[in-house]
Amino acid sequence: MDAKIEKISELSKLLSVKNRMSDDLFHLFGKFGIGRLLSQLSLEKQDGVSASELILSLCLFRIVGDSIHSICKHKIYELSNHGKNCFYRMMIRPSMDWRRLMNHFALRYMCLLRKYGEAPRPDTTTCFIIDDTVREKSGVRMEGVSRVFDHVKGKCVLGYKLLLCAFFDGKTTIPFDFSLHQEKGKQGDCGLTKQQRRKAYHAKRNNGSPDYERFQECKKPKMEVAVDMLRRGWKMGLHAKYVITDSWFTCEQLMACVRSIGKGAMHFVGLAKLGKTKYTVSGRKKNAAELIAAYERERGKVCRKYRCRYIRLNGNLGDTPVRIFLIKYGRNSAWNVLLTTDTTMSFVKAFEVYQIRWNIEVMNKETKQYLGLGGYQGCDFNGQIADATLCYLTYTVMTLEKRFGEYQTMGELFSDMEDDLMALTLWKRVLACIERILRALGETLGVTPQQLMAAISVNDKEMGKILVMAEALEKRDDEHKRIA
Repeated sequence: MDAKIEKISELSKLLSVKNRMSDDLFHLFGKFGIGRLLSQLSLEKQDGVSASELILSLCLFRIVGDSIHSICKHKIYELSNHGKNCFYRMMIRPSMDWRRLMNHFALRYMCLLRKYGEAPRPDTTTCFIIDDTVREKSGVRMEGVSRVFDHVKGKCVLGYKLLLCAFFDGKTTIPFDFSLHQEKGKQGDCGLTKQQRRKAYHAKRNNGSPDYERFQECKKPKMEVAVDMLRRGWKMGLHAKYVITDSWFTCEQLMACVRSIGKGAMHFVGLAKLGKTKYTVSGRKKNAAELIAAYERERGKVCRKYRCRYIRLNGNLGDTPVRIFLIKYGRNSAWNVLLTTDTTMSFVKAFEVYQIRWNIEVMNKETKQYLGLGGYQGCDFNGQIADATLCYLTYTVMTLEKRFGEYQTMGELFSDMEDDLMALTLWKRVLACIERILRALGETLGVTPQQLMAAISVNDKEMGKILVMAEALEKRDDEHKRIA
């Protein structure tokens, strides 16, 4: 980082303002108690650099936006005094259970909300949101990589499908769990040639280890893994009222599983495809198009609030009771199907609950844009899991700051955190430069640096500026040591 400083007074002003950096960064991460959490989960390393220090550094690397190699080589912001191999070993560590860490990070977030009096109230709409996104890659040697269909590009690309389960507490949305998946394709070859599959990286894993379970999960159907995530979240204390998905996940199997969790405490809300799926209404099985033709004139209503026309029906999807909303915007638009297992829900309520699903789309965009989700290019599948987990841990911390701060967007928060990291080392480098200047002057004039400082201290105003920098440095070092 090349910094141009014209006046020492400007630096003193910067440091006095950035004195809050411990609250914005190190103190903010300290609220989640990474070291204590790792000890409770028995995930701390037995020797070498502590896992909490490595994870904290890796999260800060996300905010900087540079790779591990670049930061360690060029000492960017002086964020790490360790070699890059420490971080690479941490990311592919077989015994590291990244899922447990991420799950408990989300629980810690909810504990902090209760501590600050922001816990969801009984009448608050809380939701699990499930969605998938593509993590595009460029290397065919990556473990578990395949060609997956990208709905945005409309074609298959090399990479992974990331299945994400997020929790909405009424105000903010945080990531709770995720999984990476490959797609076998019609030929069952993952879209790769025989030579590419043979040259792909393969790591040996022990049965029962966390990395073995995550790699086996890569080959499972996304629907099965999504149900496991919902059950895990409910068991750990995240009691949502609704599960929201898009049309790809909406099916009888998922609805039945959602209703079985918590003895029917959760309901399903999601769009469905306008296809051949049959619904039983008034004792007759009809698809969505047939229902529209049969009931549009008889039961069609207008919602002035959202300027649309809809048909409300009660029926069954298989053995699951559902309320069906057939929705049309404007005169020429196509019909949409919105389903919910809450057969007493009004159209406006169902519409507003489903709108919450947009939060996970925003999360996917922000994690890719600001935190580099999917940027890891290592071959080991463990590193891919660690990369996404670190991204989501950092996002959770930023979400807490955004909720209680004065930030309007995640972009503003990200920019401010990046500025804080710059301030963390800007003054540290300048102080080192000042020290070298004092030593050079001392050698030239034949006096010691202490004698020069004594001469400077006669001027109380200039000495005050130096003390501001020294105090900021001391506080920063103390805070960093405490958290690490």
